[in-house]
Amino acid sequence: MAGRVVMHSIRTREGWVVKSGEKVFSRHERQADAEKAATAEGRRLYQAGGLAQAVLHRADGQIREERTYGRDPERTPG
Repeated sequence: MAGRVVMHSIRTREGWVVKSGEKVFSRHERQADAEKAATAEGRRLYQAGGLAQAVLHRADGQIREERTYGRDPERTPG
């Protein structure tokens, strides 16, 4: 598995989705369910030997929380 897979839990018109890039992993009615699915997928990818990150968004699209699975990304200024 190459690189870090970043899972986003975001709100859409139809509810909440968990996606990475353009690929949708799951759809949910509730924010809490989408966040649970995003973090579970991040843990699963890490346990399979990869690097992952779950980015949990608020309903307005702002990032509320990030969870990293595996080695933390290097810090960059800004």
